[in-house]
Amino acid sequence: EAVTSDQFRRVCDLLADESRAVHVLGGRISDALGLHLSRHLRQVRRGVSHLPSDPEQWPEYLLRMRGKDVLVLLDFRRYQPALLQLARLAARERKASVILITDRWMSPISSVAREVLPVPIESGAAWDTSVAALALIEAMIVDVSDRDWDATRKRIQSWDALRPPRGARED
Repeated sequence: EAVTSDQFRRVCDLLADESRAVHVLGGRISDALGLHLSRHLRQVRRGVSHLPSDPEQWPEYLLRMRGKDVLVLLDFRRYQPALLQLARLAARERKASVILITDRWMSPISSVAREVLPVPIESGAAWDTSVAALALIEAMIVDVSDRDWDATRKRIQSWDALRPPRGARED
């Protein structure tokens, strides 16, 4: 309910646009979701990267970013100041579009994000849940891949053909 269908469509339009590179990173815990998104998108389209968690390596990725590119960040409670700094540099210095997936309390990254996708994280337990964020990410993956399923299918087939066979050993 917090993400409108128009907003969902705008975000998926950005992620599907192959004239734009897509860069993804999450926080200490949420980066598992970022990795999930980036791995799926890489199979669907070219030009997708998952940034390393080490901020010392971020300049290389920032230098790659162009004004049309997209940076997807996942930042939830216990927000990470380094991710905010990355978002600021990407938006202001590289003119990239920042998409933020966060909670209802809004990561500080929301101040520089082009799109903010708040998802519920309350679980009634000691730990927050990632279920809504994962559902949103999987819906985005489906939307992007279904836009041209024939092209997606061919890319996945080519991807799979290049993977080493299971149990293969170098002799």
